[in-house]
Amino acid sequence: MRIKKGLMMLLMLVLAFAIYSLLGRLSPNLLVFINTFCVAVLLTAITYGEIEGAAMGTVAGLLEDAFSHSVFGLSGLSLTITGFLAGWLARKINLNSLAKRSLILFCFTLLQLMIWIFLYNVIFKRSLLSSRPGLYLQPIMNAIITSLLAGLLAPVKRAVD
Repeated sequence: MRIKKGLMMLLMLVLAFAIYSLLGRLSPNLLVFINTFCVAVLLTAITYGEIEGAAMGTVAGLLEDAFSHSVFGLSGLSLTITGFLAGWLARKINLNSLAKRSLILFCFTLLQLMIWIFLYNVIFKRSLLSSRPGLYLQPIMNAIITSLLAGLLAPVKRAVD
């Protein structure tokens, strides 16, 4: 069972990277609207739990930092914290309804973005929100995509496990 869970997590990470690369190739502005690594982390966290969410957050965040020409570790830290908290809360409450799942995922994508922006402001002493207005839509887009994928992944998880 552990191997299947690990393979699913690796597949999610590879798909997140492939879609990230494709979006960056089509238009770099699309990367502001959709954070595929955040989607993969939240999907892992609500599907498998807090430990897997934190592990996926660390790996996905460092991979995102390596390819985004940003400070190495900035996304890693924000995605690790978000993955752990999302996995922990997903174990405490029922996320079967689409509306509740979408709202919770919106809150966690917003939390991830706020942590990232705070760390960015501390390091670079400048704000991103005025220069990149697309960041305002990122939590909404990520929450919708993750919520729909979580609904589709539940039958796949049952079949694999």
